[in-house]
Amino acid sequence: MTSRDQTPARHRRPRAGYTILELLVVVAIVGITLGMVAPRFRMSGATAVQLAGTQMAQDIDVTRTRALSTRQLSRVAFREGAKAYGGYLDHNDDGVIGEVAIEWQELRGFGERPLPAGIVYGRGPAPAIPDDASGGTITFTNARVEFDSRGLVVPQGTGGVVYLRSETESDAVVAISVAPSGNTRLWTWKSVGGWK
Repeated sequence: MTSRDQTPARHRRPRAGYTILELLVVVAIVGITLGMVAPRFRMSGATAVQLAGTQMAQDIDVTRTRALSTRQLSRVAFREGAKAYGGYLDHNDDGVIGEVAIEWQELRGFGERPLPAGIVYGRGPAPAIPDDASGGTITFTNARVEFDSRGLVVPQGTGGVVYLRSETESDAVVAISVAPSGNTRLWTWKSVGGWK
């Protein structure tokens, strides 16, 4: 038995809890501390555009993979004005993609995806990547990349580039290039060093 257990019940003090005031003070201190620390953890424009570019490159790869696995035509359509893009699969194998809901549902990938807040299509001050002779924002025919049943870009022998940039940091730019073979590459612009 401990000494506490030996104390008669009438002499024991009831255990005191925390008062509402004490809890409010602790919550206020935690809130103030988070308010001072949180802005330091805010994502930079360069990081945001890098993440958006990585996501888009993965979505293009998913679309190509679905073309290969289903042996059907697939497409990623870029919508500059809407700041979005969508992936589609020729669900009825008629060789036509109408960019309708059933086609993005059949892709079983990402469907319609808006660009993250603060990210837009564009190159900003960055020059075109070495593989891009046109220098536009979206260089794919009709602002879309299409894959045939073998995962090759249609029309044969074509490829293209999509540029994304941060609205807040003009030199935060990435490019996603797709070769005629369907291979995707993510490029990052650095004001010192150029495209990597």
